[in-house]
Parts: sequence; C-alpha cells; structure tokens
Amino acid sequence: MENELLNLVERLLDCGEQMALFEPRDRIYLRNQYCDLFDLTPLNSYSISSRNDEITPAECASLILAKLEERIKNRIGETEEQQICKIINIMLPPPSSVENKFNQIKSTDGIINALEWYYNFSCNSDYIKVAAVKRNKSWTSESKYGNLEITINLSKPEKDPKEIAKLKSQPKSDSAYPQCLLCIENEGFAGTSSKPARHNHRILELDLNQQKWYFQFSPYAYYPEHSIIINKNHKPMLIDQNTINSLFDFVDQVPHYLIGSNSDIPIVGGSILNHDHFQAGNYVFPIEKSGVRFSRKIDNVEIEYLNWPVSTLRLNGKRSNLQILTAKIIKHWYHFSMPELGIIAFSETGVRHNAITPVLRKIDNDNYQLYLMLRNNRTNSSHPDGIFHPHENLHHIKKENIGLIEAMGLAILPGRLDYELEEMSRFLEMNDKNLASIELLYDDKMLKHENWLTELYAKYNNFANQNLSQILKNEVGDKFCLVLEDAGVFKQTIAGDQGINDFLDELLAL
Repeated sequence: MENELLNLVERLLDCGEQMALFEPRDRIYLRNQYCDLFDLTPLNSYSISSRNDEITPAECASLILAKLEERIKNRIGETEEQQICKIINIMLPPPSSVENKFNQIKSTDGIINALEWYYNFSCNSDYIKVAAVKRNKSWTSESKYGNLEITINLSKPEKDPKEIAKLKSQPKSDSAYPQCLLCIENEGFAGTSSKPARHNHRILELDLNQQKWYFQFSPYAYYPEHSIIINKNHKPMLIDQNTINSLFDFVDQVPHYLIGSNSDIPIVGGSILNHDHFQAGNYVFPIEKSGVRFSRKIDNVEIEYLNWPVSTLRLNGKRSNLQILTAKIIKHWYHFSMPELGIIAFSETGVRHNAITPVLRKIDNDNYQLYLMLRNNRTNSSHPDGIFHPHENLHHIKKENIGLIEAMGLAILPGRLDYELEEMSRFLEMNDKNLASIELLYDDKMLKHENWLTELYAKYNNFANQNLSQILKNEVGDKFCLVLEDAGVFKQTIAGDQGINDFLDELLAL
C-alpha cells in the first residue's frame, strides 16, 4: 500500500510539473510535503510506469484518497472536495506569484496571452471544474429572434428566487467568514459544511473607476472564459453611473472581452445580490446577432431598439457620449411608469421596481456598444413570482431568475431536466396519451410536466418513427423563448413599440 501511494505521489508531481503548476526545482520539497501529509516515508528512487499519461491533478488526488486509510483521510479534511483542494494547493504558488506571472506575460506578450495563461492555470489547478462543466448538455434552438443557446447545467443546483431575494435584505454579518462566496477572503479558504473549499483559488487585482476590484474565472463556466469581476468591498449590487464607468474601464483594459452586470434588485437580478460584481468573457452572445426593430439618434449616440424579447436598447458611439446619455437613461428609467403596460417605477412604500441590466463591448479604439436591458420586478396576484418573470406555466422548465447571461440568449436550465427529458421521451415513445399520463402520475418528479405532455400529444398527434430527442430540444428552446418574452417590459407589439417610443421621447426632452 505504501509503495502504491508513493508512486501516486510521483504521478501527481509529474502531472503538476507537466502543467507548469510548479518549478522543477521545487519537486523534492513538494514530495516531502506530500509524504508528511500522507504519513509516508520518501524513497531515494521510484519506479513509475505511467509518466506522461493524461490525468489531471484532481483525478490523481482522488486516486490517492481512495488508497488512504480512513484515519488519514479524516486528518486531511472533512469532504473529498476539501481534501482534493488541499492536496493540489500544496504544489501551487501563492497569489502574489500568480499575479506577478500574469503581469509579466501581460507586459511582454499582451493581455490575450496573459489571460490564456491564467485560464489554463485555473483549469490545471482544478479551480475551474472542467470535468463538471463537460457534463453539461447544450444545443442551439431557432426562434423568431434568431438562434438561442440552450444548456442544461448539471454542475450546480437549481435556486429558488425567493431565497435569492432574501440575501439582498439580510443585514451584514461581521462574524461570517467569508461573508459570501465572492469575497476576496475566499482565496485559500479551507471551506466549511456550507461554503466550498477554495485552497486552490487565486485572484488577480485590477483598478476600475479608481477602486480595487478582483478578477477570477468562474469555477462552473457557463461560456468560454466566463469570468467574474468582484468589488473589493462586500456591498450590495447597485447599477448607477459608477457601474457604467467601471465597465468602460474594464473593456479598455481587456478589449476582446464583453462585460456586463446583473440588475441590482430581486427577481430580475442574479443569484448573488449582496456583493457587487460583474461577469465577463470571450464570447459572442445571441443578443449581439439580433435584428433592429427601429433606431433613433440622441445626443450624438445611435440608439437601436433591438428585435429581442427582453426589451433592449443598444447604444453605439464614443465613450464620453455613451456615459453622458446612459446616466440620463438610468435616471429616467428608474422613475418611468406606464401602468397600462404593467410598468410602475415604485411601490406605495417607495421601493424601486425598475432596473437595468447593462452589457458593454468595445468595437474599436473609439467606438463601443452598450446594451441596456430594461427590467421591472413587480408582482401581483396573478403573477406572485413576477409579472416580468417566467410565468407559472413555464416553471416546469425554468423558475429561476432571468439574469444577465440568459437575458442575452444563453439559457442556463436546471440539471433536473436531464432526467426529466429522458422520461418525457420515454412517455412519448409509448405513443399512447392515456398510458403515458398514467405513468407520469407515478413519478413525483414528472408531475410538473403533465400539461406539457398533453400539449405535445395535441401538437404532434403521433410520435411513431419521430426523433423524440430533437423534438424535445426544439420544444425546450420554444419554452425558453417564451421565458424571455415574459421578461420583456415592452412586448413586441404595437402597444409595446409605442411605449418604448414614448420613453425615448421623454428622454429626448430632458
């Protein structure tokens, strides 16, 4: 057993060295660290039969844990995730060294190469959960707004919008450590029963709008180079002119990335509202390929109202002009009401209902495109979860908040759908509505899809010799399109077009 463990330690070191997680000079030091951790006695020589094989540090760490006796496993940590993070962390450089390496590459080879190095480092060190992300399912779905992108996320649990809303109103707790999953204090944190281990977490510091922020890649990437930019201070989300200034500062430093922010209020915001942050990445989203419903020019800025289900203004122009106009739009939208369309800016107690989801891309040295998605989080007796939120008839597919990523046309659907779509396919294969309905009643997980099953039988009538997998993918895409339409405050109708034009007319008069 001891020799097997010693060989696995060498295999782990081989893997880390090949991935440049440490310098070859440090190998003996690291070997001794691992032997101390695992209560092993180092050898002077080793016989390794599997050098250069394709295995990740996390997979190798998992093999080591499987060989360890229970008493040693308990000494290392509480959960397997914590144990693996701790094992990998031993071979990683400290945050300052990672940051110095990044800045060195940036100064000599440019920001693109520096980010590529940091991304590979984050994958190799298992901070980005590559294996978990690969399990996600994805496909493209046609819609009247262009192609939408659908993903079933198998790596993160479904979140309840009501629980998300509670986070924003919770008082700040000085005793909680870290105060949330985004705080800088997560860097190197050992984890608890309720907070993940972050031994292998390394963050980059940057300046935005004369404030300290931190850059990291998302451990559960939703799209290529999905990254999170985190305010140094633990303070609630707030979309104002400072937000817009920070977005511009970011794309001036990282011009090949798009950056955006979830809106700052519940229901139409993201899953973390109590810590100010942005999301960025090296990706082109469906909204960027959408058509234009009409355009106007205000204050030397071209404003395009997009043919997109989530009501969106796209501003084209130079930085200074966009900043000035955006300040006016934010102020005007936060106080704009049109009751006949369900848009009311404030509750009777003065709580703001209107919000903005901003997204920015730099086009060239002087020109930018700023997307401003107009949102509203009102509820009523007919729609207690949100008037401009997925309505109850769509909750079997999507109940969570429609945040930044989904508003741009990339669906993040709950992992439960992986099983549920397979079951739906099995029911439809019966080609017998009554029999399928009876089967559905015996599965609590599937009852939510009862109406959908009825809809599908009515629509297609006969499923014999049909590609059921493709049918269900198309149908899920259609459902997601309806989800986005529910989120639109100005519907793609004559009344909706008149409403957005009235809003712009009032803006022009300011």
